[in-house]
Amino acid sequence: MRTIDSRLLFVLLGGTLALSPVAFGEDEDPFGWDDAGEGTAEDTWEAVPVAPTETSAIAEDPRWAMASVDQGRRLYRSLCSGCHGIDGDGQSQAAATMDPKPRDLTRGDYRFRTTASGHVPLKDDLLKTLRDGLPGTEMPAWGTLLDDGQLRSLVVYVVSLSPRFARDPLTPEDILVDPATVEPAPVTPELIARGEALYQELQCGKCHGDSGQGDGPAADTLVQSDGQPSTVFDFTYGTYKGGPERVDLYRTFTTGLDGTPMPSYADSLPDEEDRWALEAYCRSLTRDRGLKYYLTVGPDWQEPMTAP
Repeated sequence: MRTIDSRLLFVLLGGTLALSPVAFGEDEDPFGWDDAGEGTAEDTWEAVPVAPTETSAIAEDPRWAMASVDQGRRLYRSLCSGCHGIDGDGQSQAAATMDPKPRDLTRGDYRFRTTASGHVPLKDDLLKTLRDGLPGTEMPAWGTLLDDGQLRSLVVYVVSLSPRFARDPLTPEDILVDPATVEPAPVTPELIARGEALYQELQCGKCHGDSGQGDGPAADTLVQSDGQPSTVFDFTYGTYKGGPERVDLYRTFTTGLDGTPMPSYADSLPDEEDRWALEAYCRSLTRDRGLKYYLTVGPDWQEPMTAP
């Protein structure tokens, strides 16, 4: 069903998000659909130029040329401002009740990127986050509601919220992972054993714990760049914010998670196979949690990032 009343969207999404009451009039539809589910004249959006995320030296999908800041702004105010705030600074009424807190989009500081640590993401990186969501958080998968064009418009509007994208343009050398062409190393007992040795060598257990449960001796002392406590990931849980594919965890080991204590291993592990080995070992730590587990963990259990 394409026709959707923006006033009902909060209910349709399970009550986890709030719509901005100032964004639209009583009869205004942010999606550009009429009551019969057909596109209206507003469905044709003017492509407003924005500060480029990438330099001209980086090949870009031609579909980005059709993205519209105006459409993105309308979608943002309808779908995103309830958590991220009208200005994108993460200061919304809902933010106080959320953990983790909504990202301050004006900083241009993103964790899940294919680009090197300290650099802005590609628009395609933001597109993936919007499309797939961040499992384990209140960031939903908007790809279940919006089409590709709407998602891209939302991305270019989000890019426009931060001056970093214009101030720090990317070069081809800044892109460390290409998910479309990267070849995962086959998972073998030898690769996992190599990953275990690297886990010990890099002292990953100081934060993640010897068994990967996020209970290392330094875990309770870590903070993010914004001063908020930094929750250490529990590898035994097996649900990854950045995505379920092997390349997603490999990307994290390669680029790091900016704004957190999680570093990039692109320099310390220059051999790509070593990073695949670390990925294979950490994934091997996942433990099945059946009904008995959930019945016996007790009232202190938290899902999903701090599960014991």
